Amino acid sequence: MTQLTFIGDIHSAADDLRALLQDPVVAASRLIFLGDYIDGNPQRQFRDHVERAPLDPLGVLRLVRERVDQHGDVALLGNHDAFWTETARWDTLQYQTWKLNGGAQTWRRLGIHATSLPAVAAALSDAPLKDLTDWLAARPLSWQDAAILAVHAGIDWDRPLAQQRDDDLMWIRDDYYFASQQPDSGWHANDLGKVIVTGHTPVQVLAPGRGYLKMQATPQDVPRYLIDAGSRSGAFDGGVGSLTLTAAGTVVQAKRAIKGRLYDGDQLVTEAMVAAPPAKTD
Repeated sequence: MTQLTFIGDIHSAADDLRALLQDPVVAASRLIFLGDYIDGNPQRQFRDHVERAPLDPLGVLRLVRERVDQHGDVALLGNHDAFWTETARWDTLQYQTWKLNGGAQTWRRLGIHATSLPAVAAALSDAPLKDLTDWLAARPLSWQDAAILAVHAGIDWDRPLAQQRDDDLMWIRDDYYFASQQPDSGWHANDLGKVIVTGHTPVQVLAPGRGYLKMQATPQDVPRYLIDAGSRSGAFDGGVGSLTLTAAGTVVQAKRAIKGRLYDGDQLVTEAMVAAPPAKTD
């Protein structure tokens, strides 16, 4: 039976995505990308120094689109990807939010050197970027089968699945994670009864040192997984995270790629390990 590998927020890290796709378990899986393919912090922060972290949004989009078009994989829409599509529609708020959250850097890498809304919207709506704009606009907000649900951010527990708001699917955080919106209140019970896989919030925010996070209100609770491994977040151990599940939702493996190297999801990654020269990828 086909295994499913869920890949978290990539944020322009084409080098780490290439490394992750070379893992044999990942390569043999059907892939479900959770969104946020673009933007990102071009620095990696260590205690005593800062390293450059290359950003390649077009490279990421080419890799993801190839997997979708040629292998039947799935790519969801993340909130950063929605910045792109909504800016192309002249949405002033989305444009302004994007500009403050990595947009200006991304525009330069897309070949857009003006920063006004009319100029950016026009560039995204004309060749050669229009094709990518249309492709991103066609991305779904969720994927599910009988046992598993995947969304970018999470769900509103007070709404039926069919009535979820786009903003919640792409933006929700504490209301989805915690029982009463507070970290010390414990995890919210999984009222859906399906395994849920999300990205959006770097794991480093909730569980420093981990590559992914398993959330259960009780040992009997159906697990939820957070797999945003902090790619291009500025964290020294930020990388592209993945979680491979069976069709029934049982964990096969968790991996994360950091500077072209693969680590197990449970592996403690130190600054000394990451500060070594990056691995070469073909």
